[in-house]
Order: sequence, then structure tokens, then C-alpha cells
Amino acid sequence: MTGNRTVSLAAAALGLVASDPAAVASGCDRQMVAHVKMRAGACWAYRGAATTFVGDFSHGRTVSVLMSGEAADYDPRTGQVATLTRPRDPNVEGPGGFFFGDAEAPGALTFVVPANGTYRFSFSPCAMWHELGTVKICVK
Repeated sequence: MTGNRTVSLAAAALGLVASDPAAVASGCDRQMVAHVKMRAGACWAYRGAATTFVGDFSHGRTVSVLMSGEAADYDPRTGQVATLTRPRDPNVEGPGGFFFGDAEAPGALTFVVPANGTYRFSFSPCAMWHELGTVKICVK
């Protein structure tokens, strides 16, 4: 009888964990949003752990984005973990299904805004999500 109770209790606990999306979500599913607010001809800078940057931009403006952030490197020879700053791979989504992620250099992205509206900037790899990073977005 004890064996059946143990199995039932374990199954019930597994069912509770599996039914809670937060318990099974990866770090790549939890966005932290920062709102970009600036005028044309200016730059906006951010330092923190946000994963997504949202702002409104006007058609024809040139937007430049620079992103870098902390990454952990494991050295198997020493067993040490070092935290380094590395470029992130930025991308942007906008109105009408617009997507652009063709960086001209590591951590750098420049594009001309195709339509007025709200644009969402993010980055990969998602292993860098929720780690300290810097973002600079400039509009001309």
C-alpha cells in the first residue's frame, strides 16, 4: 500500500508542476520589456536585464542599434566560469510583418523604418536573456 501512495503522490506532484507554465517555461519565454522613448536625431541608452525594447518610429528614419551583454564562459581545463561582455545579435520586428536581423557588425544593426508604427527590438542568443547588458538605439 505504501508503494502505491508514493507513486500517486509523485504523479500528483508531477501533474501540478506540468500544469504551471511558469514551472516549465525556459528563460527564452520570459520577456522583460523596456520602452524606448526619444525624438528623431537623438539616442536612447539602456543598461539592465531587459530582453525586448519597444518604441514608436516614423517612416523613412534611419535607426541604428548597438547591443552587448554579459555571457558566461566555462573553461573545462580549470573548471572556472568567467563572465565576459560580448556582442548580442540584434533583430527588429515591426508593422506589416517587417523583420530585420542582418547585422552589419557583431552587435550592430542599422535599417530604414519602412512604415510608421511600433517596433520591437530583441536579441539572440537567448542564453544571454535576463543578464546585464547595454543597448543604444539612435534615430536620424
